[in-house]
Amino acid sequence: MHMLVKLIFITAAYMHNIARASGVCGKPELAENTVPVSDLLHNIGASIRIQCAKGYVRKAGTSSLIRCTQQQNHNASWHSELPLKCIRTNSYLVGKDSTFFCFPN
Repeated sequence: MHMLVKLIFITAAYMHNIARASGVCGKPELAENTVPVSDLLHNIGASIRIQCAKGYVRKAGTSSLIRCTQQQNHNASWHSELPLKCIRTNSYLVGKDSTFFCFPN
């Protein structure tokens, strides 16, 4: 059984490298405070948008758009000119009513 598990992992790693070398990007790595995107493979030239996790927003000057590009070594990988950074939103939204309670000691 242990050998079977090793074989599965080795096969998965091998298949991942074949896919990358053939001009296909796999699932992008997660940046801090982002949510997972699809597990689909994407061809060179494809673009996808990454989303910030709940309670976080995109920091101004960064981009949620990433593109599958071919590198000089002919492998495909995800690239962004302005990598996404997600920052915590304010606890209170502008324009929304908030109620505060004071409890006596």
